[in-house]
Amino acid sequence: MNQIESFIRHWRRAAALMIMGGLIGWILWMFLPQQYTAITHLSVGIDYNRTGNLTDLEEDRLIGVSEDMLHSYEVMEQVFRQSSYPDYRSFFENTLTTRTNETWSLAVTGTDPEEIGRLAVLWLDIAYDSLLTAKEHALKAEAYQNELEGLTRCIQNSAAANIPSGCPENREEIMDQIDSYTALIQDELSLSHGLSTAIQIGQKNSGQLELRSASRTAAADTLLGAVLGLLLAFAMVWFPKNGKSE
Repeated sequence: MNQIESFIRHWRRAAALMIMGGLIGWILWMFLPQQYTAITHLSVGIDYNRTGNLTDLEEDRLIGVSEDMLHSYEVMEQVFRQSSYPDYRSFFENTLTTRTNETWSLAVTGTDPEEIGRLAVLWLDIAYDSLLTAKEHALKAEAYQNELEGLTRCIQNSAAANIPSGCPENREEIMDQIDSYTALIQDELSLSHGLSTAIQIGQKNSGQLELRSASRTAAADTLLGAVLGLLLAFAMVWFPKNGKSE
């Protein structure tokens, strides 16, 4: 094809554009702000003595509730208030949660490695406390549920004129307690955010903070610039200024 012959004929121009593109890419790498990612880890498992055998889907659902809490507005807003980000949305878009087996990774990306390291540790602390608090409420809800089931049995047995020991003798009193426990259960379930009592929260270790570069390397930007220079050389052959092939 004429274009290929023209490209080969003007190989010096293509080489010059590649070199120029590579230099521009390298210069941009030097002056563009570098991005870093700070990562902390938190272990969240399942107590199978409470749940028995679970399918993969059931396990994902149980563990998934913890992710909803780790990356919830209530948790992230507290971290955002300690950051220098201009608004919550830009801050949230620079955070990420990922899971490997039973370990959650909490990542914050930014240009200031000291700040994002501090924010990642703060996020871990707040998320850990939130999970513990939620589990406490889940355990209370479970305890109230057990009490409610006992009162329900009292009602069932009272209908058979055989009231077990420990049950209030007054049926109206039993109904009042049932209403009270029902309200308490609803409150505790709401405060637990749906977290299961079977969730096991591992020990947090703020000292395991990881700091990684999130930017492309100088070599990558230089190569990208050279490739763009090569593409420009091709474009100059296929789409010459005068509309005719060189």
